[in-house]
Amino acid sequence: MPEKSFLAGAAEPVIRLYDGKRKFIDRDACTAYIAAMEKHNQKPYHLPKAAGNKIAEHQFNGMTYYEISPDKSTNIRVLYLHGGSYFSPPHLFHWDMLTRIAEQSGANILVPIYPRAPIHTCSAAYSILCDFCAELFSPRKDVTDVFMGDSAGGGLAMGLALSMANDGITLPKKLVLLSPWLDISMENAEMTEYEDKDPTLGIYGLKRMGKIWAGSISDHDPRVSPIYGDLSLLNSVEISAFVGTHEIFYPEVLRLERKLNEVSIPCQVVVGNKMPHVWVCYPMREGREAVEKISEIISK
Repeated sequence: MPEKSFLAGAAEPVIRLYDGKRKFIDRDACTAYIAAMEKHNQKPYHLPKAAGNKIAEHQFNGMTYYEISPDKSTNIRVLYLHGGSYFSPPHLFHWDMLTRIAEQSGANILVPIYPRAPIHTCSAAYSILCDFCAELFSPRKDVTDVFMGDSAGGGLAMGLALSMANDGITLPKKLVLLSPWLDISMENAEMTEYEDKDPTLGIYGLKRMGKIWAGSISDHDPRVSPIYGDLSLLNSVEISAFVGTHEIFYPEVLRLERKLNEVSIPCQVVVGNKMPHVWVCYPMREGREAVEKISEIISK
């Protein structure tokens, strides 16, 4: 296994500082963050200037979404659901990663800025995302549809696919999960073994934010914790997951792999040795190699 790159080693303390792990492990810091995001999420999202000029902005029923079109497009459509614990909007690293994926795979990528907590709950997000998919991802024989997301967005992508399956709606061909948050109850005891290694996330804050996102529904409802859904409904979908060994969701992704295997659904798991949460989006050797792998999965 190749040695961890210099940037990957240097990134962890910076990520720990920048991402503010304290809000996930300290009650007062978590309370302050939730209050701050309540104000922040009332304002419209603006694309970072550094994201470049290849990203177009559109509107769908009052929801902003962005479209990344490669120079040489193919018949691949990607729905990308961003992470951020269901509270934060996408950041610059998201746009950098997605632009590279679009160019390498030829995929046309749509990124909705879905309703976020604490102003909204998952019900609002599912309502508009289901309409969005019905309008912009209607099945076509000549098109390969892919649902992809990171962290909270990974959980949302899988939950949305399960919800569509329950309603008898045609599913995407592929599901690509990047460090997905699969269980907002955080009940998997194995996660405690990885909490100190994770420079970004903590169990306390995730449980608290997850309950706000769930609103009135159970924290075991597949819409917020897709690992408890009927995974056999995804038997027509090619599923891939990326996860690092220095993140709290590592044992959850392995649990997902086991549960899928129990219903005879293969799951390709790509493990980043000593990599942090959502390492795939960072501009370091390991992240760029992951982007190449993601692009290969999408386009093959």
